[in-house]
Amino acid sequence: MADTGKLYGLNRLRETLTVAESTRRSMQGNRSTGTKPEVTLRSALWAEGLRGYRKNVRKLPGTPDIVFGPSRLAVFVHGCFWHGHDCGRARMPSTNALFWQTKIERNRARHEERRAELERLGFTVLTIWECELRHGMGDVVDRIRGALGR
Repeated sequence: MADTGKLYGLNRLRETLTVAESTRRSMQGNRSTGTKPEVTLRSALWAEGLRGYRKNVRKLPGTPDIVFGPSRLAVFVHGCFWHGHDCGRARMPSTNALFWQTKIERNRARHEERRAELERLGFTVLTIWECELRHGMGDVVDRIRGALGR
């Protein structure tokens, strides 16, 4: 099949973007797993005696960050910027705003799709925001404990 030369979606926006080398390195340093908020939450769960979870289960839709299998609880730990949280920490960049707006909207839509898939599979899904971890770790742990029924 011949390449028509047309670009769609984010690829079309990426073509117009010229990125400084320092920005490129910074963005490559952003992790998808093992982030500071994830590690902080797992440490708090461990300290509270909530064990028996699996990390980043790829067999499940959306690869939840923490999964309590027998209780059918999937936990996503979202960064406020990357998932467009309305907490005030997630400021939209002024440079190439259309690209970022499209990317973050797609992240949100994809998360809702994966959440619905997990719920169809019988999972309870919790979304924990980075800002919640900063301001109330005890409340977050209590939410997870409540969802587990412990």
